Amino acid sequence: MHAKNSWGLVFGTALLLVAVAALGCRPTMPHSFTWPATGDTVQSHPKPPEGGYYTNWDPYAATIELEPVKDVNPVHTQHVLVATVKDAEGKPLPNRRVEWMIANGSVGDIVEVDESGWRASRGYKVDNHFAVSHTNNDPHVLDRGNNDPADDIQLTTGQTWCVITSPVEGDTHIVAYAPAIYEWDKHKVFAVKHWYDVAWEWPPAATNRTGTPHQLMTKVMKYSDGSPLPGYVVNYKLTGGPAGTFDPGGGATASVRTNEQGIAMVTLNQVRPEAGTNDIEIEIIRPEDIQCCKPAVFIAKGATQKTWIAPQIGIQKTAPPTAMVGDQFTYNIVVSNPAQVEARDVVVTDAIPDGIEYVSSQPEARVSGSTLTWSLGTLAANGQSSIAVQVRATRTGKFTNCAEVTAEQGLTARDCADTVVTAPALAIEKRCPAEVVICDPIPYTIVVTNKGDGPATNVKISDQLPDGLTTEDGRTSFTMEVGDLGAGQSREYTVNVKATRPGTFDNRVTATADKGLTAEASCSTTVRKPVLAVTKTGPGERFVGRPLPFEITVTNTGDAPARDTVLTDMVPSNAAFVEASDGGQFADGRVTWNLGTLEPQASRKVTITLKSTQRGEVKNTASARAYCTEASAEAMTPVKGIPAILLEVVDDPDPIEVGAATTYTIEVTNQGSADGTNIVVMCNLPAEQEFVSAEGPTQHSVQGQIVTFAPLAELDPKAKVTYRVTVKGTKAGDVRFKTTMTSDFATTPVEETESTHVY
Repeated sequence: MHAKNSWGLVFGTALLLVAVAALGCRPTMPHSFTWPATGDTVQSHPKPPEGGYYTNWDPYAATIELEPVKDVNPVHTQHVLVATVKDAEGKPLPNRRVEWMIANGSVGDIVEVDESGWRASRGYKVDNHFAVSHTNNDPHVLDRGNNDPADDIQLTTGQTWCVITSPVEGDTHIVAYAPAIYEWDKHKVFAVKHWYDVAWEWPPAATNRTGTPHQLMTKVMKYSDGSPLPGYVVNYKLTGGPAGTFDPGGGATASVRTNEQGIAMVTLNQVRPEAGTNDIEIEIIRPEDIQCCKPAVFIAKGATQKTWIAPQIGIQKTAPPTAMVGDQFTYNIVVSNPAQVEARDVVVTDAIPDGIEYVSSQPEARVSGSTLTWSLGTLAANGQSSIAVQVRATRTGKFTNCAEVTAEQGLTARDCADTVVTAPALAIEKRCPAEVVICDPIPYTIVVTNKGDGPATNVKISDQLPDGLTTEDGRTSFTMEVGDLGAGQSREYTVNVKATRPGTFDNRVTATADKGLTAEASCSTTVRKPVLAVTKTGPGERFVGRPLPFEITVTNTGDAPARDTVLTDMVPSNAAFVEASDGGQFADGRVTWNLGTLEPQASRKVTITLKSTQRGEVKNTASARAYCTEASAEAMTPVKGIPAILLEVVDDPDPIEVGAATTYTIEVTNQGSADGTNIVVMCNLPAEQEFVSAEGPTQHSVQGQIVTFAPLAELDPKAKVTYRVTVKGTKAGDVRFKTTMTSDFATTPVEETESTHVY
């Protein structure tokens, strides 16, 4: 025993106080808090700190369990014992002390003990026959120091362990003691370990083909030097799996002895081929030794498994889901063995249905009527074999083709594939308007349909237009690549064509597809044309300023209605608009009539009145325009001018005295619309006057009392010329100064007199 120092005593006392304070609320109590809490070796029952020897220090610990309580091990090996301390409800308790003891007279020694814990709770080995450890607070894995995780020991909370060994044969008697358990009948458990210089090798688990024999061999030898141990009894027993028998014996159990090589061998046979796994239990028994009075001893019990794998056979048949009459297609057959052993005597048969014709196959088949046969022999494990059968469809319908495979051990499989054999049927429809106006596009609607139950491939539409029709871009034919059409599928196209002349046009369209499919359709369209004709009449001749009435007639001479007919009449610059009939509207220098629709051979008549504003020709053009037609007409009326010459005479001054002079101013004005030509002015002086002087646009001459001006060749419309004649009064009286004017236009002379008073 080691003496405690003062610091350790104080620390231990403090821990004890903490433990006491926590006792009332904790279901577990760390053993390191118990008395005495030192690192010294304590090999006696842990005593309570007060209350006497009989006080129950740990009210929770109730039982201790030990595993295994009995076992057989070869000498020179190690054996692990695991102890568990539990409460009354079976819950493992951590940090409980367990003392390990090997009874006197036993062989073997303690090698190692669980050393987890701190201070007094840390495990330790006192000597080879006594050790102390404490149950663990947490689960952990006990690694046996090698790289094989299979022999690791999984420890839970409340468990601790001890390792023993023995170099010689014999028995080890072990006591595991839990001093925290107050009840004497429950605070210890016992175990015995039998050590023999025996080692063994169990038959390994194996896999074989069903229906084949399998040998199981157990080897028994000394552990110390590996030398064989003959004469040991090895018992084999089937405990599960397919029915089988052992040879020797012919039953589900067999008992054989090891031979000079230490080998005990049996043969396992299946009652019938069957896949599955046999569980086989094996026991090794050391035989009794009568000479030295040793009874037979059970050495070891083991197990192995024998897995029987049956060959399997599978077949998969595939075919195209659809085909067309006359098409050649392929049935693909794949035979497979998904097992890990070979399949033998594999035979495939295929009965070709009526409506399908056999062509060839790879590999070549034996043909008997409509049945094909292939002998494939042996199919390796996880192997497969493929067959390709070329056939041809001779009629439509749904054809189910089944292939069957058989193999050894009664294996069989069957698979079917369906192919629907179809035939396309091409149809085409063409729609067009019955009538159009020549300016209208002619829409052709073409619908191509596969009315069969199989696809139509490479469908094409062709249309050769009749003379007088072209496409909008000027072609006389067109084609359309439709492509493929499924059963019942349609495609619709619209093509606009135009007519170059009226008439009735029959147009035929053709559809073609692979395999010689063809279809035709036609439709007829009558092309009509409205034709407007315009006539315009007016007066033959008019003078400037006079009304000019015109009559306009619009007629549709074609065979189609002239829709939205509009008539316009341009008012020329040398005329002015007066009025228009039938609602004609004047604006922007023109008159417009909305005549609506003129049916074939229908006419509309309107009138327009203008007024000439100057001499010349009044050209008046009327234009009619309707959908798809137009026409115009022109009327011309010559307009002449009128020279209207005004003669005015004024004297100044008036009256005059005898001997005084007065001047007569004579103005000639052309108020008309034409030139006045060859105008002659002549003045007659009264007897009471005499000529003094004269002036004017032309020369004058005087003969007696007559003053004559030379002819004025031309006087423009609205122009004016002035003449002046000065006279002197010679005698008192109320006299009359007379002026006469003649011209080419005036058929009678124009006279004007001016009265002058002479006094």
